[in-house]
Order: sequence, then structure tokens, then C-alpha cells
Amino acid sequence: MRASWLVASLWFALVGSPAFAGEALEPQVAEIERLGATANWRQTADNIQALSPRLEALSREQRQRVEFVRLRMLALSGDESGAIQGLSALLQDSPLPAALRVRAYSTAISVAANVEQWVRAFTWLDEALGYLDEAPEESARLLGVASYVYSLVGETGKARELAMRELSLVEERGDGHGRCMALTHIATAEELSRRFRDAEHWHRRQIEACTRAGDMVFAANGKYGVGRMLAAQGLHGEALRWFGQALAEYEKAGYAAGQWDSRQALAGSLIDSGRDLDRAGKLLTDILRYYRGRNADSAVAETEGLLARLAEKRRQWLLWGGIGGLLLAAILLTALLRHTALERRRYRWQSEHDGLTRLYNYQQVHKLGEAAFAAARKRGRPFTAIVADVDRFKGVNDHFGHAAGDETLRSLGTWIAEVVGDGGIAGRSGGDEFMILVEGDASHAEALLQRLRERIEPITVFGRTVHFSISSGICEASEQARTLEQLVHEADQALYRAKHAGRNRVVRAGGDEPRKSGPASLVVVGSGIDFGRHASERCLSEIREAERVFCLVNPMALAMISSLRPDAINLGLHYAPGKDRRETYREIDERIMTEVRAGKRVCAVFYGHPGVFADVPHAVVRKARAEGIPARMEPGISAEACLYADLGLDPGRRGVQSMEATHFLVYDRRIDSAGLVLLWQVALAGDLTCARFHAEREGLKALVDKLLRWYPPDHEVILYEAAWLPIEQPRMERLALRELPDAKYAEYTTLVIPPLGRLEKDTTAGLLRQSAAEGRSASTH
Repeated sequence: MRASWLVASLWFALVGSPAFAGEALEPQVAEIERLGATANWRQTADNIQALSPRLEALSREQRQRVEFVRLRMLALSGDESGAIQGLSALLQDSPLPAALRVRAYSTAISVAANVEQWVRAFTWLDEALGYLDEAPEESARLLGVASYVYSLVGETGKARELAMRELSLVEERGDGHGRCMALTHIATAEELSRRFRDAEHWHRRQIEACTRAGDMVFAANGKYGVGRMLAAQGLHGEALRWFGQALAEYEKAGYAAGQWDSRQALAGSLIDSGRDLDRAGKLLTDILRYYRGRNADSAVAETEGLLARLAEKRRQWLLWGGIGGLLLAAILLTALLRHTALERRRYRWQSEHDGLTRLYNYQQVHKLGEAAFAAARKRGRPFTAIVADVDRFKGVNDHFGHAAGDETLRSLGTWIAEVVGDGGIAGRSGGDEFMILVEGDASHAEALLQRLRERIEPITVFGRTVHFSISSGICEASEQARTLEQLVHEADQALYRAKHAGRNRVVRAGGDEPRKSGPASLVVVGSGIDFGRHASERCLSEIREAERVFCLVNPMALAMISSLRPDAINLGLHYAPGKDRRETYREIDERIMTEVRAGKRVCAVFYGHPGVFADVPHAVVRKARAEGIPARMEPGISAEACLYADLGLDPGRRGVQSMEATHFLVYDRRIDSAGLVLLWQVALAGDLTCARFHAEREGLKALVDKLLRWYPPDHEVILYEAAWLPIEQPRMERLALRELPDAKYAEYTTLVIPPLGRLEKDTTAGLLRQSAAEGRSASTH
């Protein structure tokens, strides 16, 4: 109620206040800003509420500053949705000081990324860049946000690079709090890279910097991080001390999420070190209750796993105690072992089952499913996956309350268990989604679902009747779905189509299903390099309208496309270390063409320009056209286009030769050193196996040796990598040709060789002039 009252009071006060007011209240506004970075969020909220009767006396800018702090505290308290809505409204308010606007963008991007609203996060990041010229002092903040986003999508190398640039900037400016955040981002990137000792070092520096800056939450986060890194190195005794300190400071700051994370980590180290197992049990019981109340399925599963480990540790202690104890205690030991065995079975059951529905949890369904699927294939038996969820489940929660939502899931779980019985494996995947695996064909699965749908009936909660239905997708194992992961993925896509076809229905993967319009078709589009800026409206429209969407793009683009189309298929999963890329290309080709031949409208999204240095896009377009299926390619912004813009090169001045580095090495290609030369995928130079993704010195040395036929060893060349995000800078490293074997490379690094020497005129040019003169003379007679 306090939050909703504050929203109204703050935003009503934002309109029409006198610009000259509020000078006397500036100390209170500044104090709210200070508390927002250093104090418990509740204390900050109390100060904002205390100021609320005098809001009309504040200037517009002061009210905007207070509102920004309030929204940041709202996110800290766990209301990300409310914070995003409020920050969106604040960013639309004008005029808004540039520095405050960039800070608001930075917070909004972080919150949106936390809840995986990638399109919104990247859109805001792009918009924020437009204000950096007006507020250059905020550039470090945006670098930090970009580092955080990269960490979340798994690009830890780039995350670390951006965070190091952030640290350099804030240290130049003497920004204490900025240093705290930069060190946090570096530590996070190192931790996610599993470089535990390095991460521990950076977390310790984070603690020092954040304590000096007065940021209680991030100082506590640093101590929690040190504890995690010590535990990862097996130093549980030291880790316990750090977790205890982090918990105490999180409690002081009022940061609930940090408190529960610390308690869980503390319990884990108590178990692993064998210290105070009773305390670990009490902590985990409280933690499990908390996470179940928040429907945090992954946290519940992790906690249940810790409980199973606790039961195992107790059993081990009792066994060793029995071996070293007195024989006279044998009867007591037997009783204790029996009690422990029962307790262990109970915790094991909890770790394998969903507490609400009593079905298997996601991890156990997959574990049992893998074994059942392998057994069925060995016997030559059909195997089918079913994915189902409750139609408009959010509406049930919103209109009838979460108690009704829980009862809906509990009842559905009971009916699923009754219908499936011992004839399959049934579990709750998370939220309102369920998975059923059966040894049988798709028709058998459809019959099972029909029995389930007939079993569903309205439920009554607190005197109110709740009606609901389910939608389901099914997929039978085939050549296109040869693993359990592929089988479940195809069933999940069928569920997605069932939802779009009107809900309350069953859709079979690859079966006849309603399509929006028209026959089969294929369109191949380019994502550009920076999807947020480069993707055209045509590209976005094709992605939205297609029945099947395939993606082979960078992690940032994949995250944004997935927010538009949750059913998008990541073709990058076909790559694997040591696997021949030609085999991968054949698999990707077949995956796309299978859907096209099945009569679907398919959109395949490829990185950059889909027709530049890409075999598969051209191949599938040719095949579709040869089979009479409409197919076309939409261009995208390529790395080459970015290269010309970033390096300021015009290929029209000297001409350009552009080829793949290994192609240049293998074939008798001659260089025109008077023009620009581009060699692509230079890290893979000399790789004839098509199986590696890293640079090898021998291949680079062979490349240099061949280039020395046309260039001197000290000829300056450029290693180029386009930027994936607006906040990033492209790599444009200049070095001597002879230094190439010792340089660092990514898979997509391009070698740029500038022209050597001056252009020489062609001696035949005089003959051309003479020929032209004779032509003019003849025309006069």
C-alpha cells in the first residue's frame, strides 16, 4: 500500500511545481540519495515517505531524483515488475537531466536483464548511448551494465573486458562507488568463468572498495562471493566465516534475496565440512519453506538436493561412529541408523519430487526419461514425449488468488498421476508446465491425453469455482528427434502452436495443424552484428510471422530473438568441440529443410549478412527453389560493412580482395598488394579438419610465410572484430605482419591488410587514349 501511495503522490507532484522551490529541502533529497546507496531499503523508503507531505515544494528535478531512488529500492525489495514500469515512465518524463537519465537507464537495463526481458534491456541500452555526449561522466556506468548483461548470457570474456574498461574509467575519475561496482562486475565474470582464485581476489578488492563507498549491499555481496570461491576450492572452514559475515550484513541492509542465498551457502558448507549438521538441517528447512512460498522451482530443487546430501552425511557419520564406538551401543546405533535411513529416504523423495503436485520434479523426469528412452530405442519400441500446461494460468492467479492457482496445479497433478499410473513417467517441469514420457507411439499419447482431459473438472477454492483447461504438445521419437532433449523440445514447440491455435487442444509435432495462411515457404534473414541496432523491420516481421524460426546468431541476438519467439530453435547446439563443421552444416541444412518440406513457413536467422561467408543459407534457398517452394534471402549488415565504417576504409579507392584465410593458404591465390586485402576466420588458418575453433601458431606462421611473398615483415596490418553491443568498441589492433603468430584471436577475427605502396598506371592506358582519339577523328569525316 505504501508503494502505490508513493507512486500516486510522486507522479502527481511531478506536474506543474514551481521551478524555484525546494532549495531548503535539498539536504533531505541528497540524504535520500545517499541512503539509497548505503542503507537498508526500508530506511530509504521511510525517508521518502517522511518527505511526501512536502513533495509539492520540491523542484521538478528533485522530484525526479527522489522517484529514481524509490524505483531502485522497489527493485531491491523484489518488485522488479513495478520497478520496470516506473522506470519506463520516468524515462519518458521530459525534461530529465542527462546524467540522471543515464543512471535511470542503467538501473532499468539491469532489472530488465534480471527478469530476462532482453528486447527491452537492449533497446534501453541503445537509447542510453544517445545521451552519453551530454553526460560523459556516466559512460563507466553503462560499461558496467553491458558487462553484467554479457555475464548473464554467458559471454564472460567480453564481460571481463568491459568491466576492466569500466574500472579504468572510474579510477581515472576517482569515483569510489563506481570502483565498487566495476570490481563487482570483474569478480562476477571471473566466477562464471570458474576461475575461483582470481574471482576470490577480485571479490576481496570489491569488499574494500564497496565498504569505503558505503554500499552495504555490495560489500556484503563481496563477502558472500569470497565465501563461494573458498567453498569451491574446498576451504569450507574459511567459507563459513565469510558466509556468516555476509548474512549479518545482508540482514542489516534488509536485502532478503542476499540473506536466503547466504543461508543456503552456509548450510552447504556446514554439510561439506561435517560441522553442526543440526544447524544445517534447520537452515535448509526454513530455506525450503521460503522458496516454495515464492514458487522458485530451481532454488527449491537445489535446496532439496542439499537436504539429500545432509541425510547422506549423517548416515556416514553414524557409520564411522559405530565402527569406532563401543559395541555396547550397537542397539542404539541400529535404531539411529534406521531413523537416519528413513530420514534419508524422506529427503531423497523430497529431492526427486515436486512438493505441490507430488509428481517427479524436472531433474528426476529427465534422469528417469533418459534411461527409459535408451531402453525403448534398444528394444525398437516407440517413445513419445508430452508437454502440457494450464491455459491462461496467470489469469487464475490474478482473478482467484494464488491459493486457487496452487489448488489447480495440485488437482491437475493428481489427475495426471491417476491417468499415467505405472505406464509412464510424469512430472512438473516448473510453473504450470508438466511433462509426461511414455513408451508408445503418438496415438497412444493422444489417447492418454484424451482420458486426462475427460478427467479434468472445475475446482472450488474458498467458495469460488475455478474452470480451467490444458493445451498439450506431443512428439514421437524419429530420425529428427533422436535424443530426449530433441524430443521434449519438439513437443514444447507443438505446445506453443497449440496455444497460438486457440488453446484447449492437442497438437502433434510434425502433424497436421492449422496454419495462419499460405503454403510452405522459406525466408533467410540476417541479424546484423548488433541485433538491437541492425535488425530491420522486415527481419523482425519475418521472425514474428513464421511458423518455425531457426537461429544461428551470437548470444545477445539469440536472447533478443527468444524474447520475441520463445519457440525459436538454436542451431548453435549442433556445434561441438572436435566435431567436423561440415557435418554440422549438413545437420543444420537437414533441420531447416525438414520443416520446409513439412509444409511450414520457415524463417532462418543467420549472423550478420546471411549470404556472406555462409554455405547453409545459400544451400537451403537453392534446394527449396529446386523443389518448387518459394524461398528468398533478405540481406543484413555484415561484419565487412562494419569494418569499412569502423576503420574508415573505402573499397572503391584501391579495390578489395576478400577471401577465407584457409582458402587463401590452400589454393594458388595471388595478392594484389596495391589494393585492400581482407582474410576472414584467420584464427582457423590452415585447419583442414574443420574441427577446431581456436588459433594455432603453425597455421598462422604458414599464413605469414605466404604473405611475405608480397609484403615486408614490418608491414602494418590490422586485426578487426566488430562490436556486438552499442556500448562496445570494435577491436582494431594494429601490428606488424611478422607479429601475427603471437597475437590473440577469436574465431571471428578478421585480418585487414592495407595497401602497400602507390598505384602504378597501366601502360595500356595510352593505347586506350589513342583509340579514343581515333574514334573521335573518324566521326568528324
